[in-house]
Order: sequence, then structure tokens, then C-alpha cells
Amino acid sequence: MAVNIVVSIFGQCTGFILDPIRCQFEYIFCYDSTIETLRDKVKDLENKEIDVRQLVVEAERNAEAIKPGVKDWLQKVDDLKKQAYEVLESATNSEIQCLFLTCPNLKTRHSLGGKAMEKNAEVAKLLVEGTFQKVGEPKPLVQTRYQNRGDFVAFKTRILTKKKIMEALKDKDVNMIGICGMPGVGKTTMAYEIANEVNVDKLFDEVAISVVSHDPDVTKIQDQLADMLGLKIEEKSNKIVRAGRLRERLGGDRSRSILVILDDVWEYIELETIGIPSSGDDKGLKILLTSRFEDVCSNMGAQRKFDVDVLSEEESWELFKGKAEISDDATHIIKGTSQKVARECRGLPLALVIVGKALRKRGEHAWKNALEELRHSRVTNIKGVHKVVYSRIEFSYNYLESDEAKSLLLQCSLFPEDDDINIEDLVRYAWGLELFRDTMSLITTRDRVKSIVDNLKSCYLLLSTSGEKYVRLHDVVRDACLQIASKDGHAYMSKHIGLKEWPKHDNCELYNAIDLTLDELNRLPSGLEYPNLRFLAVNCKSKSLDIPKDFFEGMKELRVLDFTSMRSQIPSSIQLLTNLQTLCLDKCKLNIENSSIGNLKKLEVLSFYGSGLDHFPNDIAELSNLRLLDLRLKYSSIYRPLPLPPGTLLQLKKLEELYMGFVEIRDDELEQRGYIIKEISSLTDLNTFQISTNDPQFLLQILHVLCIEELERFNIVLTDLKHAHINDTRYSFQRRLQIEGIADSSMLSQPAMNSLMRRADHLSIVMGMNDLDDLSLQVMERKNMLDEDGFEYLNRNHQIGAFDRLQEINLCGIPSMKYLWKGVIKPPSLHNLVTLNIRNCPLVTSLFSKSVALCMVNLQIISISNCEMLEEIVSVDIEQNEVTQMLEFPKLWKVDLGNLSNFKGFISGSNKIVGVVNPIFDQVTLPNLELLYLYELDCTVKLLDELRQIRSDKLRELKVECLDDVSILFDFEYIEDDAEINILNQLTSLDVIFLPKLVHFARMFPKGICIFENLTLLKVSNCDNLRYLFSPSAANSLVALKEMWVAECKAIEEIIGRQEEDDISNIEIVEEGITSRIVFPKLISLTLFRLNTFRLLSSQNYELMFPSLEYLHIEDCPVMIKLCSRQLSAPKLDKVWISKELSVDISNFLDFEGIHVSS
Repeated sequence: MAVNIVVSIFGQCTGFILDPIRCQFEYIFCYDSTIETLRDKVKDLENKEIDVRQLVVEAERNAEAIKPGVKDWLQKVDDLKKQAYEVLESATNSEIQCLFLTCPNLKTRHSLGGKAMEKNAEVAKLLVEGTFQKVGEPKPLVQTRYQNRGDFVAFKTRILTKKKIMEALKDKDVNMIGICGMPGVGKTTMAYEIANEVNVDKLFDEVAISVVSHDPDVTKIQDQLADMLGLKIEEKSNKIVRAGRLRERLGGDRSRSILVILDDVWEYIELETIGIPSSGDDKGLKILLTSRFEDVCSNMGAQRKFDVDVLSEEESWELFKGKAEISDDATHIIKGTSQKVARECRGLPLALVIVGKALRKRGEHAWKNALEELRHSRVTNIKGVHKVVYSRIEFSYNYLESDEAKSLLLQCSLFPEDDDINIEDLVRYAWGLELFRDTMSLITTRDRVKSIVDNLKSCYLLLSTSGEKYVRLHDVVRDACLQIASKDGHAYMSKHIGLKEWPKHDNCELYNAIDLTLDELNRLPSGLEYPNLRFLAVNCKSKSLDIPKDFFEGMKELRVLDFTSMRSQIPSSIQLLTNLQTLCLDKCKLNIENSSIGNLKKLEVLSFYGSGLDHFPNDIAELSNLRLLDLRLKYSSIYRPLPLPPGTLLQLKKLEELYMGFVEIRDDELEQRGYIIKEISSLTDLNTFQISTNDPQFLLQILHVLCIEELERFNIVLTDLKHAHINDTRYSFQRRLQIEGIADSSMLSQPAMNSLMRRADHLSIVMGMNDLDDLSLQVMERKNMLDEDGFEYLNRNHQIGAFDRLQEINLCGIPSMKYLWKGVIKPPSLHNLVTLNIRNCPLVTSLFSKSVALCMVNLQIISISNCEMLEEIVSVDIEQNEVTQMLEFPKLWKVDLGNLSNFKGFISGSNKIVGVVNPIFDQVTLPNLELLYLYELDCTVKLLDELRQIRSDKLRELKVECLDDVSILFDFEYIEDDAEINILNQLTSLDVIFLPKLVHFARMFPKGICIFENLTLLKVSNCDNLRYLFSPSAANSLVALKEMWVAECKAIEEIIGRQEEDDISNIEIVEEGITSRIVFPKLISLTLFRLNTFRLLSSQNYELMFPSLEYLHIEDCPVMIKLCSRQLSAPKLDKVWISKELSVDISNFLDFEGIHVSS
């Protein structure tokens, strides 16, 4: 064994010694073969390189990024080839000449052989490493600018919406945002512009967009998002795995922020099934939705929703002008006609773009024809309009969830363009047309109509108006609906402009609905045949109309007939309408003596709202199926409605809704009072009741026989004859009680009145007496507002949630009232209160406690005036342990405070410490305030301090009047940041009236900032210490000002004064040190009235420019002889009005020696 170990050790030692020696000899004796091997391997490497470089070219053509390993390999190949060629070249030149033979140079061979053998090994390694399956990979997406189909235009309305969306995206607590709007309004355009903005601002690391559409394809959505994120999802069929891949990409790296935009979402879609993490799971991920359905955004969980509205008329023209390429030198006819065409597009961007492009570079005849087509709802004849605009609206229509919604929308299309559609009209039409088969009462039909209207508004097929009782239909949507309604063997006719005769048409049997406004037609034709007509509405515009006796003979399928504003006699042929269910004869002057209305046995809705009758139709009692009877006849001081004949109501056992109108009971008509009360008591199905009367006892007797708790809707008005013609005209209502001008206070304590007040949602009490002692809700359920004992009574007898239906309070002329509510209440009490109006209550010192204020989460309007003892609106009740903290009214948008001579502040504590002046809105924030009116307040008001405290960036109207201590309107001296300046950015209207100590409009105006960039209207009057209106800095910030009115300021000498000290202006310098330019780019109208010391617009060295000024009125300015001391540019102004009727040439005000003008 020992021998074996020795032999083994000896062998290894020999190998260590001999191998290096052998290699040295191989360098010399295997030299030729080593060199040849290197040549061959280099050749192989070059071929391999060619193959790889070809793959690289193909990858680059496919926009792939070359892998770093491939790039390194190619570089190593280049380096190694150079080294190998050096060895091979040296080998060729390494031999030496020996006599006549070439002899090998052993030393050189030894060196080159070693290098060649080394390079052979390196080449072999590179040949192995050069086997690549893929040389490239998809490049990370570079976020480029997204192209908008409609081209985002920087209009004011769009910029404001975009700004709000960007602010929401920056809010760390907001993860999902919805952009809503009707088809074609620009939701997608807005979303793409947001994507561009966040890329520029680097708000997100990545942005991914997918179009969802009405029939979402999850795989397609995933692929679109994955492509934009540079993610390759190999799985094609397994949706769960695909969703997991995308979810990991979107939420795997918490350090990166990603914005996902889902465009055109039609219905709720589960984001997790796509692979989008829940919005709350990852704070770095935010989702932006666009949808034409507001409820979809809500259902998806959008925390903020933004409406994209139609464009204003000015914005519409700018967009249309650009798309139609209308130059400034276009003919007068084309320019005028094109403006009218633009107006017909009603601010819808898609329609403006499509119509504008369709008419680009067209002649006058094409423009006139387009206007005619648009005005007569034939826009499908304009190339491209139907395909793009109408197809989208039709798709939205087809997507509606029920035939009921479709039918109601088509019914809306019959109304005139831009008409406010009363929802109550829709209720009566829907009932007569039997649009809803399963509604058994008018109440349920009304609820169904309102629900569908809300749905259609959420789809933006209907638009909201200023009042909740009305809706509107965008004209483009209306035209599309009329087209839709006239398909498949049916036809709708809606004509409301220039109708001088009954429309001529073929195929009368196709018409199901006709709605007409008669301009000059005063006689309807005979012999009309509309065998399938179910709806007919005619508005006569208060003209006399001759209706032939046989007019209705060819309309026997008619279900709804509506004549409005007509003076006529109803023909006897109306009795042939045996299928008629709704008959509305509103605002008419009617002769119905021989109308035979009683023969309409199927009639269920009969309305004479606002009409005058020559006599009362006795045969109404024969309409045993009647469910709604509207007798709110015309009433005035010279027109008294005919009394209801005895027995009329007794036979109407099915009556659900009775509208009595104004019922005047005279001393000699007690019999009428008796039978009316008796007949009303027989109406056991009544759920809606309206009456207005001047007789408190008559009203109380009616309330006694009515089951008040069963009334779903009521509008009850107790008034004197002076106000009777005002108070009975409310067409639609919910639960309303109004008492006005009545001196009998005892009736307020009656249980029936008490019950009404408890259930009312609108309460108005305007008393005409002085004996209501502490009008407290111990007398009426709302009367506990005023008296502590009454409140304790209310607290004992009413559960939590009292007053939860109350929406409006209007109290006026209650001389003994000291407060509104006293004590603590809890939600949901008062949570529906929207409007609070208190006037002429001289003893009120405060309105309610803080606990009451905290319940008013929906309060929108507060108006308080002529309450001379009022010190505060909200009191802090220390006895109830109310904590002093910031109070917010989240929905309050209008505050009107006036003639309050003892007012200290909105909430207890303001301005109560001697020597300390706090803002009157101290401890109160109103984040959505839009309108603020302050007048005749006997306290110190510093406007900027007030606005900073309110913290609203939505203020658009500000009116200050009769504030004695205001010397500087806007003092910017202590403003520290831009956020505080932004409180004035949305201001559009400013009224400054009777500020006797006002010296400066603005002081220490911030340099380089457009503070009043949206101000369009400015009125200043009766400020007798004001010597000039603006500094140059302030003047140059008025970039949007359109109208300025300055009147009766005794000391004012000029509009623009000197620049303030230490204030660097942002004025454009024309010639440094000589003339500065001040521009009012949009000022159209300037009025200077009764300014006794006014000399000129500016005495300083400024060039004034008014490029848009068209109207200049200068009256009673006796010392004014010229407009300015330097050059003035007003290219659109050629005359100056010196009174309402008289004008002079502007040259009179430009010459230094100009005419002295006064009146």
C-alpha cells in the first residue's frame, strides 16, 4: 500500500512538472495546426456574428430593445476578432530567411502558438455563448402625447373641469374618479387630455388606457392595458391567470404610481375580473372612468364625479369657426349664417366638429341649406352627422333598460326645442298613454316617471334645469329621438316654428303622436284622418282658434288630448273620442257649453289649469272613472272662477287627486262651503289635495274631514284676497303649507293645522298681525322653533327625526319671535332643509344652536334680512356642553345677510372680545359658497379675511353694500400663499355699492398674478372717497372683464391711477421708461354715469387698449373733456353715448381740445 501511495504521489508530481513543459513544446511543434484551427474558428465566429446581427436588425425593426447580453457578446466578438487577426497576421510574417530556405523562427512560433491556443479557447467560448433564442425584448413604453379625436381646446369651462380632476388625482384619499356627460360632449377628449397632463407633470409613473365600450371584452381590455404597461401576457384562455398577471403588474411594485383610464364604461364591471386591484388596496394606483351614465360611476365606486357639460355659445363659435375654417375676411353672409349654424349645434362639441368639418370651404348656398336642415331637424341630410352623432345617441337609446324609459324619452322629444319639460305633464301623459302597465295609481305613476327621469338624466339623455320639477332635452338628442320614433311604420310630428297651416304630409295612418305650436294658424282643417293617432298636443299662443265640428272624427284612437293657451269652443265631435283618457285644457279661455265632455266615459285625467270657463261643465259628474281633476282656474281681482256646482264630486268615487284652485268664500255663500266640505269627505281614495282660500274656518273644516295622514301630496294656502292670484299657481308640488296675510292666530293651534305642519316639506308663514306671542311650536309643530317650553313639549311628543321632511322655511313679519330653535336636536332632524329665509323679525337675537346647525347637512340657501336685534345665526349652548369648533355647511352655496344692525358674527364668539376684530365668518367654513351678498351690517368687515375663512374656491358672485367701515376692498398685504389668492379666481360678478369710506379697490396687489381672471361684470357706485378705481397691476388682471359700470362716485377722477409703491407691475413695457400698455381684451361695455370730478380714463403715461369695446356711455361727467392723456386703441368703437338716446362721434373725446360734453 505504501508503494502505491508513493507511486501515486510521484505520478501527480511528475504531471505538475511535465504538463507545462509539454505545453511549451506544443506551442512550437503544433504551431501550424493551432494557427489553422484559429483561422477556422474565427470564420465560424464571423458566421455566427452575421446570424446574430441579422436577428438584431429584425428585432430593431420590430421596435424591440436589444438585450444587454447580446450587445456585450457582439462587442466581445469585435474585440476578439481584432486580437485573432493580429495573431494570424503575425503568423504570416513570422518566418526568417536562411540562405535559400525559409526557416522557422522558434522564438516567434513559441509566442504566437501560445496566443493562438488562448484565442482558440476564447472563440470556442463565444461560439457557445452566441446561441440566443431571442436577441430583443419589447421596449418600455415611452408615454407620448395621446391624440384626441375632437382636439381638446383650452376653453374656460374645460380648463376648470380639468383643473378639478387634476386636483382630485392629487388627493391621496381619492382612488377612483368618474367623468360623466351626454354622448358627444367630450368625455373621452377630457380623459386623454388628463393623460397628457399627468405625463407632462410626471404625476404618475405610468398611464394605461383601455376602451371598455357597451359590450366589454375582458381579454381585449387586459391586452390593451398590458400593451401600454409593457406587459406580455402569454396565457390566452385562462382569464383567472391573465387577471393575476395584470394584477401583479399594477400592484406588485408599491413604489410606482399608475393611472388606469377606463373609457366609455356602460355598466358596472368587476375590476378584479380584469386584474385591476381594488382602488383601496393600492394607494399608488388610481382609476379614471368615463361614462355617459352617472349611476355607473357611482356603482363602480367613484369617490368624485365630474360632469362635462356642453360649451357656451362663445366657446361653441370658437370651436366651430376653427373646424369650418372660417376666416376673418369671410363674406358677411357666410359669417352670419355660420354663427347661426353653430348655435343650432347647441354647444355639443362632437356636433360642432362634425358639422363644421362637413361645411369646410363650402359656398353660401351650402351654409344656407345646412341652416335650414338643422332648423327643421333634418340634420341626417348633412354628410357625416348621422353616422357619428346620431348613431351614438341611438345606441344610448337602444341600451336603455326598459321600453318604458324609451317611450318616455320619445315623449319628451315632442316638446319644443329648448323647452323646460314639466315632469307633471309627463305624469299625465304617461297615464293616458298607459306607458306603464303595472302602475295602479297616479301616485305610483308619478314615482315611476321621476325614477325614469332620474335614470335618463344619469344617462345624459335628459338634462337638469334650474328647478327640480323640470327637465330639458338637448336639441341634438331631441332630433335623434324624433328620427328613432319615426321608424318601423310609425311617425312622430313635432312642429313649433313658423307654422302657418296644418303640416302637409303623406301616410297619415303612420302618425302616433303630433305636437304643434300654431303661430298664425287660426282655423284647424276639417276631414283629418289619423286612425292610429294616440297623442295630440296643440299650443295656440293665446289666440282664438276655430275648431271644426268634425275635427275629431278621424282620431278615434286618441288617448291624450292637450290644448294649451287657446280661445275657442270645444266641438261636439270630442264625444267621439271614446278611448280618451287624458284631457288637458290648460291656460285656455273656453266655451264648453255644448262640449259633451260627460260622454268621455274612459276619461281619467281632466285638467283646466289656469283656464277661464264661460260656465262650469255640469256633466263632469258623469265621469265616474276620473282619477285626477284639476280645477285651478284662472283667478284675479277682476276674474273670479265659477263656483263648483253641487253634486259634482259625489259621483267621482275613484278620484285620487283633486286640485281645487282658489276658493273664495263670501259671507253670502255659506251654503257653498257646506256642500264642498261634504263632497270632499266622500272622496275616500284621495291622496293628493290642493286648495287656496281666504277663509280659515272653511279650511279647518276641510282638514277636519280629510284624512291628513293619508295625503301623500298637498299644497294648502291660506291667504288674503290680495295675494290669492299669486299663491294658487304652483303647478307641481309635494307637501307645501303657506300662510300669508292672515291675522287670526288661533287657527294655528288647531290639531289639523298642527298635523299639516308636522308633515310639510315647504313651510312659509308671512303673518299680518302683532299678537303672535313667541310663535313657538307649542302652537304649531314648527312653532317650537321659538319657545323653550314648546321645545320641551316637542321633545316629549315626537321621536328623533322630527322635521326630517322639511325642505324650505320662509318666516316673515313675526314681531315677537326671538329664535328659531332653542336646545339640542339630533339627526336626521332637519337633514333635508335646503332653504332658510327669515325676514322682518325684529326681536330675533339668534336662530339656532350648534347642534341644530350640525343637522343641516343639505342647507343650500340662507337669507336673513331686516332683523335688527340679530347678533348671531348660530349660538353655542354652554349648558348643553356644545364644544366650540369649526362648523362646516358643506352644501351652502348662497348667503344673503342684510340690514342687521346688531350683527356680530355667524357663530357665537365672533367680534365679542373688546379690541379684537374677528371675521364675521370666524369658525365657519362654506366650501361650496358661490354667491355672497353682504349689506347694511353694523360691524367691521374685511373682505379678504372673510373669504379666507369661508375657504371656498367657487365664489362667483360678490355683492357688498352699505358697509360703513370698509376702506380697502381687497387688501393683499398679509396674503402669504397662492391658495389664499385663489379664492377670487372664479369670481365673475362684483357689485360695490355705497361704501362711504372706500379709498382703495385693491391694495398691495400681488405682482405677476391674474387674480380676477374670470371677472366679467363690475359695478361700482356711490363710493364717495374713491379717487381712482384700479392700480395698473389690478387693471391688467381683468382679462375677462366684459362690462364695467361706474356711477355716482363724487371723488373719482380716473379709472386707472398710479402704480402703488413697492408694487412691481406686470404691465407690458412698450418703450422702457416712456409708455406702458394696459389692455382690457374683452371689455365690451363701459358706462360712466354722474361722476362730477371724473376727468379721463387715466392721467398716467399708459397706452390704453380696448380691442373689444363696442359700447361707451358717458353721461353727467361735467369736467371730462377727453378719454385719456395718451394713445387709446378701440377699433370697434366709433361713437360715445351721452344719454340713452343721444350719441356723438368718438373723435370728440380723442382730441386734446375736444368738445366739453355734459347733459
